[in-house]
Amino acid sequence: MKQKFFAIGAIAVIAIVGVFVFEHATSAQRPDRNAQGERGNRQGGNRGGMGMMNPATLVDNSWLDLTFAVKVDDETLLKARPIYQATRDKFAAKMKEAQASGDMRTAMTEMQSFAATVGKEFQTGLKEVLTEEQMKKLNELTKKRQEESQQRMNRWRGEGNRRGGGGGGGRN
Repeated sequence: MKQKFFAIGAIAVIAIVGVFVFEHATSAQRPDRNAQGERGNRQGGNRGGMGMMNPATLVDNSWLDLTFAVKVDDETLLKARPIYQATRDKFAAKMKEAQASGDMRTAMTEMQSFAATVGKEFQTGLKEVLTEEQMKKLNELTKKRQEESQQRMNRWRGEGNRRGGGGGGGRN
């Protein structure tokens, strides 16, 4: 009798662990799981930047676009790198300052105005390094990326509204 109870208990534990592992393994493989828009509206605060893309992420993505989509030469990349690095460092320092303040709502408002100022400096610096055509293409790619991010955010918000209304929705 004790052996049957032990065997049934062991099978139940294995089944529970299997379901837990399966759930987390498949959730890690969902498309766009780590997209900025999908992380921004969790309970406990808006960690996604109040509907805007993280400015440091914009700089990172701009560097990728400049390197691989605009395909500027190595000499231009070497000239542009200090501009990108300085901008990235400014945003990182401001984010640390914002996190240290504890008041994220005020910090994010300050971050938006800071991003506008630093963004103008960033654009001015790039205009000195890039040709007009390269600058135009880079700005188009950045705008496209921001629009796609906003669409993901809107799509996610729409899905969240549908899930919350009726009963028995479960996870997608």
